[in-house]
Amino acid sequence: MQIGLVGMPGSGKTTLFNLLTENLQPTGRSGSDEIHTGSAVVPDSRIDFMTSIYKPRKTTYARIEFKDIPGARMDDSRARASRLLDEVRSADLLVQVLRVFNSSTAEAAFGAPQPYRDLTDYGTELLLADIDVLEKRIARLEEASKIREDDAAQISLFKRILETLENEQILNSVELSESEKQLLAGQSFLSEKPLFLVVNIDEEQLCSGDYPDRDKIVAYAAEKNIPLIEICAQVELEISLLLPEEQLAFMEDLGLKESGLGRLSRLAYESLGLVSFFTVGEDEVRAWTIRKEAIARQAAGKIHSDIERGFIRAELFNYDHLFQLGSTAKVREAGHFRLEGKDYPVRDGDIINFRFNV
Repeated sequence: MQIGLVGMPGSGKTTLFNLLTENLQPTGRSGSDEIHTGSAVVPDSRIDFMTSIYKPRKTTYARIEFKDIPGARMDDSRARASRLLDEVRSADLLVQVLRVFNSSTAEAAFGAPQPYRDLTDYGTELLLADIDVLEKRIARLEEASKIREDDAAQISLFKRILETLENEQILNSVELSESEKQLLAGQSFLSEKPLFLVVNIDEEQLCSGDYPDRDKIVAYAAEKNIPLIEICAQVELEISLLLPEEQLAFMEDLGLKESGLGRLSRLAYESLGLVSFFTVGEDEVRAWTIRKEAIARQAAGKIHSDIERGFIRAELFNYDHLFQLGSTAKVREAGHFRLEGKDYPVRDGDIINFRFNV
């Protein structure tokens, strides 16, 4: 899973990227074309608890990949704009970072924060990019010397979608038959990518609970069904550099119950329909990320293709029972161990031991 951090120059994307990935990339370089990539551990208290129970030699958390994509500029060349859009297109999920924090440096370079304008302008840019792609695809198909039946069907479908976008409606409002879904297979539209908002606030706004355009931003997010979280990226970055016990004290003073990374990763999992299963033992306690409702054989393939190929059965129980009872032995005594076949839909929190033979 790769999450693209997007937004206007000066919104604090790189500061947020550094916070999430424990990187030290320079900030404030609005003219930079460099795309930063890095990964972040997904905080999971279940892994912490199982590590205390099994005391493994190694603990492995799930990870999320992030990339910090430079903001578009008014004077962008066509080549730069196209390259940045390709980076946006390749992300599984987009996080639009909105600048609402007060900063004399940012204000000198970009003016006073106008987060609602930035929010709507970026949505329009994605819409226009999709319209441009569709118009070019339609023109290319119509200019062909011979239009096949499939091409004619695709032209008709593309025109329906184009009309929807031009009316500023979401793509999900277009009803598609199974054959039309197949025609769209492999097509990637920016305006239909999973998206949520990070409102980048400062410490004073964190304490007051208010910031410029707050009501309009919240209403827009609710209307468009876009998840929204508020993060004071600069302060959280400073806290992350402290000792663990000091971090907890500072977060409590600021009323922060969960880190920005924790909230962001939880939303990402929900938005993309992901869950975690676990493997445990003296060697390692490890989290594995899979699609919701993935079956046991597919989960086995996440560990190794040989396990998927030679799958026999899955021996499993759920983390909730381990947490309630405190040990594997008590879980077994209570009758919560189960044997499941290859088509079992894996649940979030399942602790699995795969039996296989190759």
